[in-house]
Amino acid sequence: MPAKIVQAPFQEPLVLFTFIAALLFGANALLKPAEKTTLLIDSNEVEARLFLEELNSGEPLSESKRLEITAAYIEEEALVIEAFARGLDNDSRIRSLLAQKMLRVMSAETIQPSTAQLSDFFSANLSRYKQIALFDIEEVVLSRDDERTAKAALAAEPLLGRPLPTLSERDLASIFSAEFAAQVVNSHGAPEEDDWTGPFLSNRGKHWLRVVASIPETTPPFDAVAERVRLDWIAAEEETRQRQQVEKLVEQYNIVMSPTSGLR
Repeated sequence: MPAKIVQAPFQEPLVLFTFIAALLFGANALLKPAEKTTLLIDSNEVEARLFLEELNSGEPLSESKRLEITAAYIEEEALVIEAFARGLDNDSRIRSLLAQKMLRVMSAETIQPSTAQLSDFFSANLSRYKQIALFDIEEVVLSRDDERTAKAALAAEPLLGRPLPTLSERDLASIFSAEFAAQVVNSHGAPEEDDWTGPFLSNRGKHWLRVVASIPETTPPFDAVAERVRLDWIAAEEETRQRQQVEKLVEQYNIVMSPTSGLR
């Protein structure tokens, strides 16, 4: 019986064909660049950034600087697309920023108010523009065991009195107490002008205060605060329009609440 001849693996036609095909596929993969996703760059956005940079620098940009800014924009776009692809936009902070940006987009076309609208707004919000009363106050601080009044102490030691910065009643209340602040400002204009209010006890000692001059609460004329009124009107109008547009936006959706997990 003749001996059986065993062929080497590469002498088998099918094995040899498979090996050659694998080599060709590998070489093709190495030589052929991978297909790329198209990234469309907005030339207008690039030009806008170049223009802003020239405004900030006050001089024309060099070619290298223009290329640097363009490359930075391309990198930013690629990063944003990759972030969305990886789902990184599903973050509470990012979502909040996007919502705020959308609100600004919605209010981008706020109209400028007429003089009549500003005048009406000013009249309806007078309390917002009132200038609160201010007081020039003198203070005397005595030790806790000093039984003298401020008037008696000053008669013996005139240098004990010192002026405080100009303050409102609210300022005084934050330093001392609301009750003491009211007593101090209400004493101004009383029949005895030099009467002191006190003592108010603190860790520094006994405080005596008196108002030496005051600027009464006033409402400035419209012309004096017109620009502030205009900005306030725009802010209020933006808020109103944003709220209306957001409500319309939400109405476009069929809101379905997912079932709760029952955990609190």
